[in-house]
Amino acid sequence: MLKNVLNEYGDKKRIAVIQNEFASSGIDGIELKNSENDFKLIEINNGSVFCVCQLNNFTGLLEKLTVDYQPEVIFLESSGLADPVSVAQILNAYGIKDKVILKNIITVIDAVNFTKTFQLMPRFKHQVLVADKLIVNKTDIAAGYEEEVIGVLKKWNPFAEIVETTYGKFDYDNLISNSKTISNKKEFESIKAGNKPEIGVSVLRMHEKPTQKQLTGFIEDILPSSQRIKGFVNTSEGDTIAVQATYGQYELSVIEKYEGRSELIIFNDEYTPGELHKMFKLKAAADEQ
Repeated sequence: MLKNVLNEYGDKKRIAVIQNEFASSGIDGIELKNSENDFKLIEINNGSVFCVCQLNNFTGLLEKLTVDYQPEVIFLESSGLADPVSVAQILNAYGIKDKVILKNIITVIDAVNFTKTFQLMPRFKHQVLVADKLIVNKTDIAAGYEEEVIGVLKKWNPFAEIVETTYGKFDYDNLISNSKTISNKKEFESIKAGNKPEIGVSVLRMHEKPTQKQLTGFIEDILPSSQRIKGFVNTSEGDTIAVQATYGQYELSVIEKYEGRSELIIFNDEYTPGELHKMFKLKAAADEQ
């Protein structure tokens, strides 16, 4: 969705993006940089911007951003594991309320996997509860899920605008316009934000260059126990493969203009980074025999 917005409005508006990763590596930030659009990117990794440990860092960067770059629009893409209940309080309490207006809270819904994740932890319900816009994505492959998903969303948040999309494509005019449709989140201020989520996050960095076959085999091996896998892998064929996987479904695609190291962020409770690396090496050795 963000890439689409930047492609359409990057040369028309002064846009800033604050990219927040729960892990220590900024995979999504790398992907945005490769879009070659004119925007300001700030990355905050290794925790949610809404956690106490990040508040001073986040608010300080936000205040500096408004002074130095003077953006017309700021998109804060928090980690998918973040609890956004406290966003309104943060923007009103840290000396930036005169500089920044909270216009929309947007929650992107994976229509295919929504029923698997919604009951896992309070933060996922909070992400629906406080949203102004609920973007129901993957509708092209969500046959049979869509009606149930929208029913649950309307039950939990009857006031949000629900937009059905594929690849996050819809009319973005309201997101970047100057109209001050300020969200009123006072009714949620008594809700307690969730603590750090009980999901393991491993960052797997690989010096070796696997074949595409080896990479595919490794992804398929760990996919059943992984909630999410994303990253970039340089292969022995000379290509860089972007990896995106969610709950049993994965997509590998060749990308250009990537000059970084091979790195996968894996949301998985079963394996440590060392164990994952060992599994990968065993898989590669088995394929070579």
